[in-house]
Amino acid sequence: MEENIIKHSTGTIIINGGNQLEGCPSDWDEAKKIQEKLNEGKEEFGVPNWRFDCGFKLDFDGALMSVSSRFYPPKTHYGATWDGSVTISFMGKKFEEKKFDCQTLDELKNQVEGYVNSFGEKLRSLLK
Repeated sequence: MEENIIKHSTGTIIINGGNQLEGCPSDWDEAKKIQEKLNEGKEEFGVPNWRFDCGFKLDFDGALMSVSSRFYPPKTHYGATWDGSVTISFMGKKFEEKKFDCQTLDELKNQVEGYVNSFGEKLRSLLK
């Protein structure tokens, strides 16, 4: 019996998923090389990518859509308002961008969250 398999009257416990078979990386260096090959030509951020997890389980995770923003605070060299933009990307490519210029942080919060939530609601209604 393998050391990582424990048989019991109520079931079988496999510790660490068993021993490697052909095709399974034998160490993290090999896993990294495989991962790099699987992700060739893909952007690292903003799109799903292949990643090895503990026990060399393979994940294909990432956002199909992402929200990115930057707002400059009221300062002498930025200006007197909170200004900046929100960019919505799909599969790592810019899909939509909206600029904001608000007098107060509360105004900025309300406008940006309203815009992003409204965009999300429109998207959800299209996907039903």
